[in-house]
Amino acid sequence: MSKDSNPERVLQVGFYAGLLLVFLGVLEPLRGSLSVLFGSALIAGVTYKYRDPQHGYYLIAAVLIFIGVLTLMIRYYFSGIDVETALLSSWGLFILAYPIGWLFILVLLFVRLFWMKKI
Repeated sequence: MSKDSNPERVLQVGFYAGLLLVFLGVLEPLRGSLSVLFGSALIAGVTYKYRDPQHGYYLIAAVLIFIGVLTLMIRYYFSGIDVETALLSSWGLFILAYPIGWLFILVLLFVRLFWMKKI
């Protein structure tokens, strides 16, 4: 058995698997948030391991998604679907980190696809 020693191939597979998880998780905002979280963590981990030039930005996006998903789960645990009970409305501001992190990954993807090819 020969082991695939091409690290660029591993980077591509991990990156695309993470993107697939990120984009599929958006279809169901509450339950899919865990998929987005794992996908962003996979992208951040793979790009860090192989020293991608933008690995710091992917890490920031993963941390934003983690904060947003954590507050989303805490809010859902305490108040359920009813958003007017048990917690203050200011908790909703922390949930904004989730879509901001997702949009940040989307912007980084477009930068990788269109701007990085011109360099």
